[in-house]
Amino acid sequence: MSKPLTALALLGAAGITTTALTDAVTVALTGEPSFASDEHGVTAPFVLSGLVHVGAYVTFATVLHSWRAQIDGASRFRRAVRVVLTITLAVLALTLLIGTGVAVATGEVPDNAVFEAVAGIAFLLMFVASLALGITLLRRPQLRLAARTLTGIIAALGLTILLGATGSPWAHPAYVEVLAAFGLAFVALAPRHVHEADETTDVEPTTHQPRPARNPA
Repeated sequence: MSKPLTALALLGAAGITTTALTDAVTVALTGEPSFASDEHGVTAPFVLSGLVHVGAYVTFATVLHSWRAQIDGASRFRRAVRVVLTITLAVLALTLLIGTGVAVATGEVPDNAVFEAVAGIAFLLMFVASLALGITLLRRPQLRLAARTLTGIIAALGLTILLGATGSPWAHPAYVEVLAAFGLAFVALAPRHVHEADETTDVEPTTHQPRPARNPA
C-alpha cells in the first residue's frame, strides 16, 4: 500500500464523518443545521467543511485510479463502475471547490439552480456507484473490508428511510455518507502489488513427495 495516500484517504473519511455526524446530531437535537451548513452563510466551519470534502473526494478518486488493477481484475463491469465513480468524485470535488471559492470571494453562498442540480446528482450517484462497487468487490479477498463497508450502505439507507418514515429527527444522509467515505478509504488498505495481493488469497496446499526408500544395509 502507499502509506501517504492511505493516510490521506483515512483522514479524509474521518473529516467527512466528523462534518456529517455533527450536522446529524445538531439537527436532531436543535432542529437547526450545524454551522458548517450553507444556511448559516459563509462561516469558517462552512469553508473548512468545503475544503475537507474537496480534499477527500480528490483523494478517493486518486485511490480508485491507483488501485485500478486490484479493483478491476478481469471484470469490465467493475471497471466501468470504478470509472463512473472516479469521474463522479472529480465532479463533486470541482463543484465544491468552485462553490467554496466563490463564497469566499463574494461573501455569499452561490445560488445557481444548474450548479446545485449538478452537485446534487453527483452526490446521489456517488452513493449508488459506491454501493455497486462494494457489491462487485465482495469476491475480491484483498478488498473485502472495503466491499463490506460499502455494501453496508444498504443497511444505512434502510435505517435512514425508516427513521424518516417514523418522523424521527435522526433521519439524515450522514450515515450513508460515512460508510461511503470509509469504504472508499479502505480500498487504500489493500496491497497494490500482485505479489503482495497473492498473500491474501488462498494458497493451494503443497503435495509432499514421498521420500525414496533407503537401501537396506
